[in-house]
Amino acid sequence: MIPYAPASISLDFLRHHRYLLLSIVACLLVRGGGLFVNSNRFVEDPDAYQAIASTISNHGVFGLTSPQNVPRAIAFRPPLYPWLLSWIVVDDATNGSRVSPVLLGIFHTCLGCLTVWLVFLFARDTARRIRNVSPRSADVVASIAALIFIFDPILLRQSIDAMTETLAATLAMAVIYCWYRWSIASHTKTQLAWSVLLGTSLALGYLCRPTFLVWSVFLCGAMLLNIRERRLLPQLALTAGIIVIAVAGWTIRNQRVTGHPVWATTHGGYTLLLGNNESFYDYLADNTFGEAWDATRFINAYQHRYEGDPLTAEFWSKDWQGPVTTAVSASEYEDDRLVYQSAVETIKRRPSLFVWASIVRVARLWSPLPHEVQGRSLVAILGVGIFYLMLGVAVLIAIARHWKSLIDQRFWAIGLLAFTLSGVHAVYWSNMRMRAPIMPAIACLAVLAFPRGRDLPE
Repeated sequence: MIPYAPASISLDFLRHHRYLLLSIVACLLVRGGGLFVNSNRFVEDPDAYQAIASTISNHGVFGLTSPQNVPRAIAFRPPLYPWLLSWIVVDDATNGSRVSPVLLGIFHTCLGCLTVWLVFLFARDTARRIRNVSPRSADVVASIAALIFIFDPILLRQSIDAMTETLAATLAMAVIYCWYRWSIASHTKTQLAWSVLLGTSLALGYLCRPTFLVWSVFLCGAMLLNIRERRLLPQLALTAGIIVIAVAGWTIRNQRVTGHPVWATTHGGYTLLLGNNESFYDYLADNTFGEAWDATRFINAYQHRYEGDPLTAEFWSKDWQGPVTTAVSASEYEDDRLVYQSAVETIKRRPSLFVWASIVRVARLWSPLPHEVQGRSLVAILGVGIFYLMLGVAVLIAIARHWKSLIDQRFWAIGLLAFTLSGVHAVYWSNMRMRAPIMPAIACLAVLAFPRGRDLPE
C-alpha cells in the first residue's frame, strides 16, 4: 500500500480543500477570461505606472524618462506597484522596452487568486464562529463570498487596468485577515507573529496607497486600547515599527530627490484640487450633482495655471482655451504646493459648498450606481446598480443579525477602513473606484446575512 500513499494523500487534500480550489479556479476563469476579452486594455497607461516601471527597469531610477532617454526621479506616485511592474518589463521589437501585457495580466490574475484565498479563509472562519455552522457549510459560505468578490464589478473592471486597485484590494484583505488572526490568537508567540505580518501588510499597503497610513494610525490606536496587557507592548512596537520604517524610507528618499520630506506623493495637491475647484463647486451649486461633472473647463484652466493666478476665483472663471503658452517652471514639489494652495483658497471662499461637496463625495464613494457617461450602456449601469444594491442590503441584514459579534475587536479593521476611506475622500476626490480596497471584506460580511439553514453533511 505504500506506493499508493502519495495518491491517497492528494485525493484527501482535494476532498478537504475542494471548495477553496474551485473558488480559485473560478477566479482564474473569470479574471483570465476578462483579460482575454480586453487584451488591449493594458496598452493604456493612465497613471504612468508602466512608464515609471520602464524607467526603473532601464535606468534603476524611480521616475520618468524624457524623449532624450534621460531619467528624472519623481515622487508623483507611490512606489510599490510600479516597482513590482518593473520586474516584468520586456524588450519589444515594435514598441521598445515596456511592461509585458501578458505578464501584467498574469500578475493581476495571481493577485486575484491570492485575494480569493484570503477571502475564503476569513469568511469560512467567521461563518463557523458567528453562525456556528458545520465545517462543510462554512466552506460553502466561504465559496459564495469568494464568488461575490470575483464578480464584483469595480474589482473586475479595474483588474484589466494598469492601476493600483487590484493590488490595494489584496493588501487590504491581508491586513484585515492578519488583524483578525491577531485578535483571536491565544498565545503570545502567535500574536507576535501575526503582529509582524500585520505591520508588513500595512507598510506594503502604504507604499501602494498613502491612504493606508491613516488606516495604520487607527489600527495602532486600537491596539493601544489593550495596552494594559503588558504582553501586547512588543506587538504594538513591532507593528508600528515596521510601518515607521516604510514611511521613513520613502520620506528620506523623497527628501533626497525632491529636496522636501514628502511622506505621501506630490500628486495629493491635484487630487485635492480636483474635488475642490470653482468649476466643480459651480456644478454642485446648480444642483446637477446627479449627472456626471464635465471637467473640461477645469482641465483647461489647470493646464494654463502658470499663465495667471490660480489662487483667485477670477482665474478659474476665465475661458482658458487654446494652446498653453507658458511651460511649468516650478519643481514637482512646488507645483504640488501651488495646486494644493489653490484648493485651500477655493474652500476658504466657499466653505458651505465645501461641506456640501464633502457630503456628495462620500455619497459617491458608496453609491451603488455609476454615472451615465458616454460609452457606458444603461444595461451596464442597471446591472452594476442591482449588484451593489443587493450587496448593500445583505451587509445591512448581516449587521442587524450579528451586530453584537461584529462590534467585537476582531472586526475593527473593517470598520476602521470604511471610516478611513470615508474621511479621506470626504476631502479629496472621490468616486466608486476609490472603495476598491474594502470590497473583498464587504463580500465576507454579506454572506453573514444568509440564514443558517441546515448544515451540510461532512
